[in-house]
Amino acid sequence: MEIIRTAQILANNTETPFYLYSEIAIKEKINLLRERFPNPLYEILYAMKANSNPEILKIIIGSGIGIDACSIEELQIAQLIGTDSNKIYYNADCLTDKEIDYAVSNKLNLVVGSIDAIEFLAQRYSGYSIHLRVNSGVGSGHSDSVVTNGELSKFGVSLYEIDKAIEICAAASISITGIHSHIGSGDLSPDSYIANAKIMVELSKKFTSLKSINFGGGFGFDYKNGQSFDLDNIFSSFNQLRESSGIGNDVKFILEPGRYLVASSGSLIARVCSVKNGIMRKYIGLDTGFNHFARCFLYNAWHEIVNITSNEGPTYLYDVVGNLCQSGDVFARQRMLAKTKRGDLICIKDTGAYGYAMSSNFNSRCRPAEYLIDSTGNTQLIRRAESIEDIITTHIQGRK
Repeated sequence: MEIIRTAQILANNTETPFYLYSEIAIKEKINLLRERFPNPLYEILYAMKANSNPEILKIIIGSGIGIDACSIEELQIAQLIGTDSNKIYYNADCLTDKEIDYAVSNKLNLVVGSIDAIEFLAQRYSGYSIHLRVNSGVGSGHSDSVVTNGELSKFGVSLYEIDKAIEICAAASISITGIHSHIGSGDLSPDSYIANAKIMVELSKKFTSLKSINFGGGFGFDYKNGQSFDLDNIFSSFNQLRESSGIGNDVKFILEPGRYLVASSGSLIARVCSVKNGIMRKYIGLDTGFNHFARCFLYNAWHEIVNITSNEGPTYLYDVVGNLCQSGDVFARQRMLAKTKRGDLICIKDTGAYGYAMSSNFNSRCRPAEYLIDSTGNTQLIRRAESIEDIITTHIQGRK
């Protein structure tokens, strides 16, 4: 209700659409993780690709959580807000020379997932320590597009390449101090996560200087029914694995929840600019589109949608659509909503993860503002809306 009330107030004083986040919601998820996976046996990293707004990141790193970054730009944002270098892990794919040089020169934790990158390190950075990303073969996710292990995944060193990776590193005095594997994103069942962990624990016996095992993230978030992800099952399974394998307390278990921390914290607030009552269907047209929130377009994802202006009275089935010149610009088909009229406010819930982070300027439209309700109940602008000047600034005006 906090977000709904604030959204109504903001919409009276600023343009829609906009993202609105709750600091309390983020901290609630952080506390749940901290309670179940305490220091020093566990380290929690936030996969910042889910939401990289600096003010959101400050909340997360302020609680002692580290950063999992997958681009130099993400690294730079993490550094700009004061994240300790030992709490930043660089975990990108298809590493360039420039990226490896940047991570090494900034003394960051470098995760390497290909033999050619290891060979480059061996030539240039003898004596450095790395984390080795492994493709265990166990992959899972809410969509094929987000599965990051298995035969069809581009990520990680295959199990049959492990010995070669160890051999190259040993010859160059490169220490493999951590191993990493990530199954994918959004699976609501912990079964695949635990199966992958068992493979990683067994694999850890191959390494002599191991300080951590990173089991990745992808903790599921139930957008439709609100079912909680089974953290307790993972915690008990990890304890059993540590005990049965004889892994000492000097080896940390690392987890990388991204979506889990921020999904429920955010909503996209839009205004109805069109209601079409067709013979077969009724359409609610919004002043936003998949350029602002792409999950429904990309994954056919389900998000709860409510009319926060007209929430009583008769209800009807509507298709909720965006304003882009693209037939697939649809947020929901046949949703039951209160009778809706032009000018009503619509809230698309649980957009805190992979919302603004995946936004674009498709149709040359500007991206929206972001607001945060802090722990005291105050609302602050944490990213202004773009303008056309922002879009054309990078154009090269050389032609006459």
